[in-house]
Amino acid sequence: MGAGKILVIIGAILSIVGTFVFALYDPFAGYLGSGLGFAVNIPFVFENADAIALAASLEVWIVYIVLFVLIIFLAAGVLQFIGVKSRVVGLIFSLFPLSIGIVFILMFYTDILGPLSALFGGYFTTDMFGDTFPLFFTIGGTNLDLGAFGLGAYFLVGGGVLGVVGSSLPKD
Repeated sequence: MGAGKILVIIGAILSIVGTFVFALYDPFAGYLGSGLGFAVNIPFVFENADAIALAASLEVWIVYIVLFVLIIFLAAGVLQFIGVKSRVVGLIFSLFPLSIGIVFILMFYTDILGPLSALFGGYFTTDMFGDTFPLFFTIGGTNLDLGAFGLGAYFLVGGGVLGVVGSSLPKD
């Protein structure tokens, strides 16, 4: 097995762990933001897309586009495994965790996203499953609207980068 295939596999595992096992942020006690939280909130967002768009001062089609991209993001870690056989698929689905991880890092360290920060962050928030799942480890950076920043975004960025690099390496 070549180095590119190994990097794609490691990147896919990191993306899945960053999406579903580790929390991205901790808005307030008892609630965490993670891929599991987004999966739980998908029906709510579909039902209330108009109200969400109005509250964020955005058009409703923007809410649907963000929702569609985030649904693909949930499946991207698993679909990265296809990158072992198809370099193009591995590259495309490595870009989703990479971009979502970068967006979360930007939300906490800058105010560049404006109203999209609350909209984007609100999709991922849900109450914790049990007392400790998803796992949350504070890394740094706090945003007054979103709370403390977690390790999950770094796993997403790492998994995305490894997937992109592994998909870009030549075949053996």
